[in-house]
Amino acid sequence: MKKISRASRSRKITYMLLALAVILLLGSAVGSTRAALTYYSENYTAQIRVGQIGVSLLENGNTITRRDYDGDRWVETSGALLENMLADEKDGKLVLNKKYTEELTVENSGSIDEYVRVRIYKYWTKGEGENQKKVTTLSPDLIRLNLINGGQWVNPEPDAKNKECIELYYKGILPSGKKTAAFADTIAIDGQIAQDVTITTKDNIITTTYKYDGVEFHLDVEVDAVQTHNAQDAIKSAWGVDAAALGIL
Repeated sequence: MKKISRASRSRKITYMLLALAVILLLGSAVGSTRAALTYYSENYTAQIRVGQIGVSLLENGNTITRRDYDGDRWVETSGALLENMLADEKDGKLVLNKKYTEELTVENSGSIDEYVRVRIYKYWTKGEGENQKKVTTLSPDLIRLNLINGGQWVNPEPDAKNKECIELYYKGILPSGKKTAAFADTIAIDGQIAQDVTITTKDNIITTTYKYDGVEFHLDVEVDAVQTHNAQDAIKSAWGVDAAALGIL
């Protein structure tokens, strides 16, 4: 983690990145599931004034993780997404094509106004530990996170399919203590995944192997916040995009 230097009366910005990783295991019968959290952060500094910047990710109205810069230290809490995804399933099994509630919102938990971006990563892996590898033959589009409120969240590539990463920029300033409109409301695993099978016959025994046997689907959400002072240059420096061209200022 880079350290934030401090100097009297200097002008700076603190750029904060939150990352959440959630893993659900799918058995051959989509039987067992579990969730785990991977959390990391980075700091970025540029020539803007210092302030108390903070941002939180909310799931279905509950704060899952937050990280606020308070004076000279970070105050943070973290948790896991989708922990209650299968709470209403009697057998605890994930149902393909079923839409599970997954309302994701960002809150400005700092004391200064800010601009907000989220990055959503969807991908598949197989194996454990050092042997875990991405499964590129399964499309990220099969992980159907339903994005909403397109008028308030700008997606530079709305028609892009099968992308592992989707970037969304909140339109306008997010005042201190306020929440954005939700950028997603449901998640589902496309039933097409069960149609990709290999059938083999040996000694009069027919074996059906599903392509998704033993794979995991991942949903990672990153949240970035940039101060509003000198916003055009700050956003260009932090995110590498033209805020005016995107229409988020």
